[in-house]
Amino acid sequence: MVKRLGLALATVAASFGLVLSTAPTSSATFVWYVDSHHSSLLSCNTAGQAGAHKWGVIYRCDPFPYKPGVWELWVRR
Repeated sequence: MVKRLGLALATVAASFGLVLSTAPTSSATFVWYVDSHHSSLLSCNTAGQAGAHKWGVIYRCDPFPYKPGVWELWVRR
């Protein structure tokens, strides 16, 4: 009886471990958004650093593909 109970508990524990191992590691998903457009990389970086209290320290400045000389500030929210 004790052996059977121990086997049942081990099965439950293994099943619980399998469920936990297949759960997603993070439920927070981040999506990149264009926040603003700038005329230079320097002004884009300045705006990214100034808005760090809103979106955190992670941002990126990419050149606008259809208009040379314009930079897009991308932020994660």
